[in-house]
Amino acid sequence: MDRLRVLGFSVFEPTVNMALDEAIAEAVGSAKSPPTLRFYGWSPSAVSIGYFQEIHEEVDLEFCHSNGIEVVRRITGGGAVIHTKGELTYSFTVCDKDPAVPQDIQGSYMRICAPIVSALRGLGADAVFAPINDIEVGGKKISGNAQTRRFGAVLQHGTILIDLERGMLRALKVKREKLQDRGADSVGNRLITLKEILGRDLRPGELSSAIVKEFRKHFKCKVEYGKASPIELCRVPAIAERHKSIDWLFRR
Repeated sequence: MDRLRVLGFSVFEPTVNMALDEAIAEAVGSAKSPPTLRFYGWSPSAVSIGYFQEIHEEVDLEFCHSNGIEVVRRITGGGAVIHTKGELTYSFTVCDKDPAVPQDIQGSYMRICAPIVSALRGLGADAVFAPINDIEVGGKKISGNAQTRRFGAVLQHGTILIDLERGMLRALKVKREKLQDRGADSVGNRLITLKEILGRDLRPGELSSAIVKEFRKHFKCKVEYGKASPIELCRVPAIAERHKSIDWLFRR
């Protein structure tokens, strides 16, 4: 990977966020776009569920409806995630043949999460990678990540908790056994935020700049800030419509 396109922080509707990640993956996989690191937020708040999850088992749909929380299904695996204004979401997309990213799943998670861990540590959070796909501080989760290999590309995206509206966690149905495996008795006790760790507010731009700096170091590549291409943007409406459909959302 010689160069990395960076798309700076922007806030979009949930289905647009999912569609743009997918459109970028299509373009990167077909060599129409360079490897891309994108930062974004969500409006309104949302729950995203993994590609293989059954929505009724993972999400309190009545709570979401009552609180204006949208629900979307990702093309990546992993578990259900609540997305509020207190987080930074990133996506990283690279050709699946690029030697910069290992072919094995665990190795690729470690490789892509490494610059994020370094950025958090540089800000003062004692972050560590926690297999399979989490980043933790003091045994608590600050970042969850998910990945897929499609369209000739590797797409990994994840959340980094700057702050958290903990009342929104009621949108998730988390099995008690899963929490106990991680030494927690509730979802809230399993999570930690940068605001709690650092004792101050952190702007998304400050965190994303730190992450870009570490991606440059870890991948030894040239960084170029840019925008989504016309090819990618043209694909977004059709993909977003699929993500809005009942057939996609309730496919499992």
